Formats: sequence, C-alpha cells, structure tokens
Amino acid sequence: MEITGVRAALLEVNCYAIAAGEGAPGSACVLVDAGYDCAEDMRELLAERGWTPEAVVLTHGHADHVLGLPHLLEVLGTDLPVHLGRADVYRLADPAAGVSAQFAQALAPLAAGWEEPAVRPVDDGDVLTCAGLTLTARSAPGHTEGSTLFTVDDPQAGPDAGEASVLVSGDVLFAGSVGRTDLPGGDPDAMRSTLAGLRTLPDTPVLPGHGPATRMSHELTANPFL
Repeated sequence: MEITGVRAALLEVNCYAIAAGEGAPGSACVLVDAGYDCAEDMRELLAERGWTPEAVVLTHGHADHVLGLPHLLEVLGTDLPVHLGRADVYRLADPAAGVSAQFAQALAPLAAGWEEPAVRPVDDGDVLTCAGLTLTARSAPGHTEGSTLFTVDDPQAGPDAGEASVLVSGDVLFAGSVGRTDLPGGDPDAMRSTLAGLRTLPDTPVLPGHGPATRMSHELTANPFL
C-alpha cells in the first residue's frame, strides 16, 4: 500500500491518497477528506504519481473536511463516488452550521455559493471495494454523530508493497489526543464508547485528520485519553 497526500490550508486538514500495491504509475487510488483549497495540490500530486482517483471517502461532515469537495470533484471528475457516514450527511446542506459560532462566522465567506454535493451514505460495517483496496467502515460517534473510521486493507500487499492495513481515523483519534466533543452533535459519552472500542482493533498505522501519523499500539500505551 502506498500512502501520500496534501495538507489543506484551513485548519491543516490531512487529505490522503491511497493506492494498492507499490502505487506504480497508472494505479487507481482512494482519496480521503477534502479540505478547503486542497484540490489544486491534490491534482498536481496525482499527476506526479500518475494515479487515477476512483472514490472519495469523508471521515465526517465538519466544514474543514468537506469544503474543498466541490472544487476537488470539478478538477478530478464529477462522477467520482463520495462516501460519508449516514448520520453526518445532513451537515452537507450547510457546512458552516454545526461548528462554533466564531468559526461559523469565519466560514461564511468560504462557503458562499455552496451547493450540496451528492454522497453515498455509509453505515457501520459497510465494505467498500475500490482501487484494489477494501475499506471497512466502523461507526465512531462522539466528535460528530456520523464520524466513521475506515480500515483500509490491501490484498496486494507483499514484502515490498508497504503496509497491508491502515486505519483512517479522521478527527476521532490523533497522535496523543482525540477529537473534541463540545461542538453541536458532539457527545462525550459516545466518544468514550468509541475510544473503548479501539482496543479491539489490530495494531496498524493510524492516519488522523490533523497532525502526524501514528500507530495504534503507541496510542494505546501513550495516549492519555485511551
């Protein structure tokens, strides 16, 4: 499995591109999250790699992770399927809602002219097969109602093809921290249950929505929230 990506300007959202095997030129890939102003950087990155996107998955519906979606679809191909946790689909009607009042005010000019994109709702346990990868959705409420973890498995992985499995954690789990629960739709009790469930997951690399990558075994021993 080959993993790369760009960092969006707004709140430094990590936007990933993941390809199976060694990620050779001509490979298909899956994109994760669409931060504001990520589109041009992602297009350049994919052109450099010679990768073709087959789908976009959104870890949750907060504005900083979805505002770049219309432009991303415009520059890469509007027929790309977009997947989002069912309980967060409503957030795409108005990305500036559901955040703090101060942040909503700052987002207003960025969301001007927003048109709600079509998405395919994802439920707990759904399995997506695309770009030679298998993505298993795990409902992870707490940060938002529809926050979703995606375990990405690569059946092509071998000794020289990188990791066979990674966890895309969005804003649920970060290196040394976890997602906040004080915004509309956040739920501390749900987050505690979600975090407790992480202990059942295998030890894989973790790709969070912000900050550096980490590993599950490290977070289970060093993250104070776990």
